[in-house]
Amino acid sequence: MLRKKIKKWWKRCFQFNSIFQQLVWATLLISVLPILSGSLLFGTKASRLVENMINTSYSSIVLQYMSDMNKKFVEYQNCMSLISENAIIRDNLMGESGEENPYIRGEQVSLEISKTIHLETSLELRNCMIYSNISSEPIYGKRVTTLNNASIEGWYLKERLEKNDSFSYWSVDGKNQILSLVQWMIYVDPRNFSSQKIGFLKLDIDTGKLFAPARQEIEGRYLYDILVIDNKNELIYSSNDVYNKILTDISVDLLSQNQMFPYGDVMVYSDRIEKQDYQVFFLFGTRQFNREKNDILLSYLPIFFITILVVVAAVYLFTRKFSSRIELLVHKIKLAETGDLTVTEAIEGRDEIAVLDKQFNHMLKKLDKLIQKNYIQEIENKESELRNLQLQINPHFLYNTLETISSMAAISKMFGICDICEKLGEIFRYSLGKNYGNYVTVEQELHHVQNYIFIQKARFGNKFEVSYQVEPDVKEGRILRFILQPIVENAIIHGLGPAPANGMLEISIFQEEGCILIKVTDDGVGMTPEKVEELTAYITHKEKNIAGGIQSIGVRNVNQRIRLSCGEEYGITITSEKNRGSCFLIKLPFL
Repeated sequence: MLRKKIKKWWKRCFQFNSIFQQLVWATLLISVLPILSGSLLFGTKASRLVENMINTSYSSIVLQYMSDMNKKFVEYQNCMSLISENAIIRDNLMGESGEENPYIRGEQVSLEISKTIHLETSLELRNCMIYSNISSEPIYGKRVTTLNNASIEGWYLKERLEKNDSFSYWSVDGKNQILSLVQWMIYVDPRNFSSQKIGFLKLDIDTGKLFAPARQEIEGRYLYDILVIDNKNELIYSSNDVYNKILTDISVDLLSQNQMFPYGDVMVYSDRIEKQDYQVFFLFGTRQFNREKNDILLSYLPIFFITILVVVAAVYLFTRKFSSRIELLVHKIKLAETGDLTVTEAIEGRDEIAVLDKQFNHMLKKLDKLIQKNYIQEIENKESELRNLQLQINPHFLYNTLETISSMAAISKMFGICDICEKLGEIFRYSLGKNYGNYVTVEQELHHVQNYIFIQKARFGNKFEVSYQVEPDVKEGRILRFILQPIVENAIIHGLGPAPANGMLEISIFQEEGCILIKVTDDGVGMTPEKVEELTAYITHKEKNIAGGIQSIGVRNVNQRIRLSCGEEYGITITSEKNRGSCFLIKLPFL
């Protein structure tokens, strides 16, 4: 009984509906159900994954902070070493600088310290002092004094002078905690192999500015808190006094393990500044931890719903496309039933539907060939032959016509017309390109231009003269055909033609650095800088309408042909001055 009900339901859903509906239901069952089950499994592991991601983020913050701290202490030690090894400071401390005034020597030492350490521009550096240990040579200045004067300062303890180390203390006003880096300045006498402590160097750093963590830009508070202890487990900096009790509640050895350690509402992570042997504890609030955790978890919900929507849309589009191909094949069959044997667009694909459509189209073509009558095909072939005969052009007709005009002019003793006909015939033969290819020699292209200039001089009544400067080694070089005549035409029509006086056209062809350079220069009306820039943009860009109103189509075509055939580094460069003429420089590879 149950089996019959399942079979009946299956037929109702998948056999009695259209192919489109069947495919939609089947694909949804196959795709959506695995997504739902996978999402449930993902929810159980998402929390752990988010925790690992946040821990990784916090670890990167710690690494960056520790890297910055180590770099700063290396810089401080380098600066202290430079001061200790400074010969000017040493000579003034020992009284060997030639200056007896202790105050002048003190100013010289202070100046050298200021050159090495820029206290005025540094945020965390408070002061740098040298305390001279040579009682026989007293010295006084802004950055230097005697060691006896150090004994009256609040930080002074005799045991702090016994070794090169660092220590911390509170400022006189009690508002800032100071970290002092100290170092004895040793003078080694190479003559008797003896050493002498000539001074005590002390660099003061504001711990509140040195160790301060990053602040949030909007709320103006720390992103995390920091505790710093020295090698004696004494606290030298705290960004929040509330967490100072962590050092008493939990052992330092336990806190120093390189892993997250929970304490109250914070997560504790530690690392060590190797240069000073300081232990740094990072305190990340769990509220922020939980907020970011929830934010990341919530960010996956839109992804989940978008995935479901994408799957449903993909299922719909795929099944719609698949069923439409079947509907198209059914439509073709119905058209064939009406007697329309026209082969329409083939169905794309390589599956059985596409193969079936291909065979059906092949059958329609065979049927159409059998139906067509032979006389229809013969009439169409004759009409096609007639159209081809009508379109044929015999170039010899034009040559013969030019020769007839030349002969008539010779009989009438109009030899100028004969010369023009001769030059025009050569231009026409060169233009048809029967005996040429895409590339010609420089000499052939130059001869074509000379014929063109001959005709133009006859037109303009010798308004301009022409000068040719061609290197002999360049004449056999091969260049693109029809690249020089449009440039010369532009110079004559737009440069020399509008000029009020007679002009000069100069054509120079030479070789330079493996390239052929063709320079066409005229002393005509010239162009303004704005016009040159507009024309350069027009011939360089691929868009034809980039500069409306410019009619130098020939120059643009030449430049585009050169760049397409030879490369982007070749082409036309334009220079011009108003009322002083223009120069077009064509750069081509030497072939």
